[in-house]
This record gives sequence, C-alpha cells and structure tokens, in this order.
Amino acid sequence: MGDEQNGQANINSQKPYIVSVTKRFIVMSLMTSILVAFTIGRAARIILIEGPRRALLAPHDSSAMFVRPEHSRETKTLPNPTLIEGKEVPRTLYTAKNFDTAIGASTASAYLERSVPSSAPAEKEAESFCKADENGTHQCSRNKNGNVLVQNVEKDSEEEDEEEHLPAGQHLLVDIKNVDGNFLNSEMRLAEAMVNVVNESKLTLLSYHCHKLIPMGVSCVGVLLESHISFHTWPAEGVITLDLFTCGSGELVPVLPIIDRLFAVPIEGETDENHQPQTVWTHKMRGFGDDSGYLYNDVAEFVLERGNLDYKKQIAWTQTPFQRIDIYDSIDAKTRSLLDYEKSQLNDGSYQSEHQDFFLPEREIFLDGVLQSTRLGNEAYHEALVQPAMFAHGEPKRVAIIGGGEGATLREVLKHKSVEKVTMVEIDQLMVEFCREHLPEWNSCADIEGSADWCGDDPRADMRYEDGLAWFNNRFGDNKIDSDEFKEEKFDIIIMDALDPQDNIPFADVLYTNTAFMKTLYNSLNDDGIIIMQLGEAPKLVSPAEEVSVNAKRAFVMRAFEELGFKSLHVYEEGHCHFRGPWSFSVAMKNLDANTRWYRSATEIDIAIRKNLIKTKSGAPALSSFDGSAMTTYQNPSKFVEIVYCRSDPTPQSCLNYHGKDNKISIADGRKLYDPIVDRHLRRAGGICDYVSYMSKVANFFEKLPEEITNFPCGN
Repeated sequence: MGDEQNGQANINSQKPYIVSVTKRFIVMSLMTSILVAFTIGRAARIILIEGPRRALLAPHDSSAMFVRPEHSRETKTLPNPTLIEGKEVPRTLYTAKNFDTAIGASTASAYLERSVPSSAPAEKEAESFCKADENGTHQCSRNKNGNVLVQNVEKDSEEEDEEEHLPAGQHLLVDIKNVDGNFLNSEMRLAEAMVNVVNESKLTLLSYHCHKLIPMGVSCVGVLLESHISFHTWPAEGVITLDLFTCGSGELVPVLPIIDRLFAVPIEGETDENHQPQTVWTHKMRGFGDDSGYLYNDVAEFVLERGNLDYKKQIAWTQTPFQRIDIYDSIDAKTRSLLDYEKSQLNDGSYQSEHQDFFLPEREIFLDGVLQSTRLGNEAYHEALVQPAMFAHGEPKRVAIIGGGEGATLREVLKHKSVEKVTMVEIDQLMVEFCREHLPEWNSCADIEGSADWCGDDPRADMRYEDGLAWFNNRFGDNKIDSDEFKEEKFDIIIMDALDPQDNIPFADVLYTNTAFMKTLYNSLNDDGIIIMQLGEAPKLVSPAEEVSVNAKRAFVMRAFEELGFKSLHVYEEGHCHFRGPWSFSVAMKNLDANTRWYRSATEIDIAIRKNLIKTKSGAPALSSFDGSAMTTYQNPSKFVEIVYCRSDPTPQSCLNYHGKDNKISIADGRKLYDPIVDRHLRRAGGICDYVSYMSKVANFFEKLPEEITNFPCGN
C-alpha cells in the first residue's frame, strides 16, 4: 500500500511532456507539401488531359506520342428526322464523311488539321489584296508613288470576336444548266468538287453528307465553320442548284469562278454553243447585321440580288484610297437576249455578228455600291448633264469639271468647237485609270476630229488629280479674288459631276453643303458664267418636302444659289439614264442672256447643234440623245417638282396664290429665284398668262370665252 502511494506521488511529481517545433520546420513542411501536390497535379494533367488532346489534334501516324483512348461513355446522337404523314420513305444510298473537332468524336472519323502559319514575304502578302479581273489581270490599290497599298487586316480581339458573332451573313445561290449527266450522278466527283470549292475559298469544312438518290440524282450538304454549302442535281436534265451561306466577313462573289470551274462540267462530246453550261446566280445579304456596307447599296438591287438576269458577271473591281469601284455586265431577258449576244461574238456573218453593239450586255459601274453610270444610259445622262448649259451659254471657251472620273463628261465638253481649255479636277486618279481600262466607251474621243483616243489626252484637256474643294478655294476664295495679285482665268461653265448628294459619302458631302465652297464657284465664273450639277433622283409624287427628306442637300444647293446672286435658276429631269427613275439637274446663270437662250425653240437648238459641234470622223451624229426636242422638255420643271415644292413649310406664296382659292399667279418683286410655279405657268413662252392674253385678243372668234379664262388674273 505504501509502495503504491509512493509511485503515485512520483507520477504526480513528474513534469508534463512538451514537443517543441520550430517555425522553420513548419514553413519547410508546408512548402514541401505544396510542391509535392503541384508536381502530382501537373503530372496527372499531362498524362490524362494534355496528352490525349495533342493526340487528337495532331496528324495520326506511327510517331504519335499518344494513342486516342476508347470512350466508354454512351455516344449522343442527333434526333432522327420526322417524315410527315402521307410521305413515303425515299430509297437513298447514304455516304458521309466526318471531321473531328472534339475529344468525343468516334475513332472512325478523320481529323481536322491546323494550318501551318505562312512565312511568305511582304510582297506575297500584298498580292493577296490585289484582285484579278476577267482576263486574270490583277487590280491593286496603289499610292501616289506606285507602291501597293496593303490592306490593314490587324484587328483587336474584341472587334474580331464581334464580327464573327454578328447574326448576319451572305447567301450565294447558283443554278447551272447543260451540265454533264454522268458528273451530276456521281456522288464521289460531286463531293470532291464541293470539298475543293471549300478549300479554294478558304472556308472550313466540318462535315459533309451525300445521298445518291434512286434511280438518279445526288443531294449533298456540307457543314462549315462559317455556315453551310449544299446542292442537288438532276442528271437527266443536266441541272444542279447550289447554295453557299457564310457568316464571315469574306466576300462570296469572288467564289463564283471557282464554282463555275468545278461544277459547270460540259456535256461530253457536246459541241453546240447553245448547249454549253450556263450559270445563273444571286447574292443576298441575310440576317440582322450592319447594313452600311457597299453590298447593301444599289449593287445589290441592280445586280447581286436579281434572279431574272440571264447573265451577270463581275468584270473588275478595285479599292482606291477613296472608294471601292465595281463593274458588272448583265443581260436582262426583258431587254436583251443571251443567245443573240453569244451569236454576236461568233463572227459568222449573221445580223448579230455584224451589229455587235446592239447586243452587248448592260455594263454598270458602282462606287461604294452606288450606281454611277450604265452603258445603255451613258449618252443620255452625260448629254443631259453637259449640253443644256453649253448651248445656253452660246460659245463657252473655258470649262471646269469637278469629278467626272469616268471621263464621259469631259467627252461631251470636247465636242464643242468653241472650247479652248477644259480643267477636270478629280480627286481619285486610280478611278480615272481604272475607267480608262474598263469603260473605253465612256472616255473615248477617237471619233472627234482633232481629238485623241482617250479624252484625257486631248490637247485641250487639263487633268488635275486634286481635291476639288481645295483646288477652287486656293484659287478663287474671297481672300484670293480681292487680292491685287489675282491672275487666275475664270470659267464660262462649271460642271459638277460628283457623287449623288443623297449618298452621304463624307469626302463628297462637302461639295453640296459647304457655303464657302459655293461662293468660290460663284467667284470663279465669268459675268456670263453658268454652273450646272446633277442633283440625284428626281422627286416623286409621294415625296415629302425636300428640306425634311433625303434630298435636304438638294434644297440647300438651291437656297445657296439664290443667296449668291445668280440671276436665273432652273431644274430639269432626264428619264433615260437607266437609273432607278428620272434624274434631276440644276443650272444657275449669272446673266439673263443665257436665260433667253435657255428658252429657244427646238429648231433654234437643232441649228445651234449643227453649228457649234465638231464633226465626227465616222459621219455619225455627234449627239445620241440631246437635240432641240429634248431641250424643250428641260425648259420647265415637271409637275412632281411643283407639287413637292409646294409642300415646303412655310408654303411658298406662289403656291398659296396659284393653288389657292384666288387662283392667282404673281411675279412681283421679292419672289424666290427658284419657283417652279412661275417656271411652269408664267415665265415660259406659251405659259398660262400668254394663253389668256392670246384668247382675249381673239375673243371675237368665240361666242363666249371659257369662265376660267375671263376670271384668271395674271400679275405683271
């Protein structure tokens, strides 16, 4: 008992056991644990994730480090298509080719390979932005030193991502007939052609599927990273219909020659020209993207989206520092025959081959997608722009042209004997050169005696590739015109053939909205000078007042002319320009003598044409559209112009008088210079008041004058 008590006492008397751990040991242990965990995690990632992933993306050969693992999970499939009631299941021979883009693809699939980045030199990169025309000639943008202007394709990631995800795209629909039937019934050849189209177009094919129909015909669809491509064939009829949709920024029209080359296979042994493959296509913008691009403008309405054209082809295009230029040929079955055109090219002695000019396709030029001129309307438009002012002046010697890059305005001016010098101020030299090559009909002066093959080489032509606004401001600004050192020769006529005022092109807008520029034009004219300009599409019956419409710039120009001090102002229209509708022009005169010549009779104008114009070498008439009869239609504005004018707010006084209850016309002092009411009903010869005066003089020949005559008061 005593021993137990002593032992317990000894235990109680011992100190507690204490383990001492230093801070250094704790830190080292923690760091070691983290390092071990990181090493194990990294090794697991390499073995289980990155290795198989690299094996999937790399070419599968014997040197591959990793073998594709077998996937034990159940493969998900797309829902089966549903056949609607009453339809029979068609017999088809199914062929498919799949490309893996994810780890879960089947082992029977092929693999999508990454392209190797190109290390081509800068010159090769520049070539990729030069576009070839129909003859294989490259059209490149160049600066004033002749160097190729390489397009800047760098974008920040945010812009690129936004572009790729816009809910919009381009849809190309292609129909080809007279194609070889054996080709159209071979799913292997067709699939190969489809894959080649995708590859040559720089698109990405994810998968494609083909069905060979029984007894004949093939349907194929390819899923693209950019959207899809599909087609169906009718071998017995020799027809294939194909569509290609992409949501990327790349253009689809340049893909057409590739499709034509690979799918328009001629019928074996067929030599008849009428049975060669013929391609018809349309191009549409789809979805809800930014509609400010050139593909949303006139080029879509007149060419790309039209499905009733038997023939259309992009002849050439280029991008200058100022604008994109496109030239298309097309044949509308309503006005032209494709067979006649093809026959005219055979030189077989037929009427068509002897008169090729009658059967040529329509040729149209677009600037930033906006229609500027057409082959069928070339003469009518440019003669209407130039000739009325030239004959109203009488004997113009010095003429200035602002714009007119196609060269046709210069051509019309150079037809006049009195002209000694024509100064053409065009900001875009590349456009002039481009049109010289592809629009020779517009700018050829070869038939004018004493001129040159190209109008720009005529000794009277002074070509200035400068900004028109700056050129006139630097020579005829108020600070220049009032200077004792002013020595510039003024002009008899100025013709402004710039872009349409409705188009909202920044570098051209200032020509229609800059008051100081308008003043320099006034300063640059002689005392009997005339300025003429095109003002875009003419008003329609349902058009609102111009001040509150897309024609606000046109209204600004008319007000500016009146404020500057012109003595007479006229507006007229030409309906044969082959635009969307009649085109409007304005002419402003500093001297009333020109106004008197404006109202000459048709016979007087015809005599002046024979007297004033240079003879042609061919003996053909110098003018195709303009003559005395045409001039009489220009002398007064149309009824629609009058109606739209009277919709202005406040309503012009002449409209209140003539269209009001009193039915009066007044030409009292203070009326507006531009007044269609006066132009249409009083100022012109044969106007209403002249008619009233005449009827009053011959009243004795009538038992009773009409009430509207006796009660019609005319002002003085």
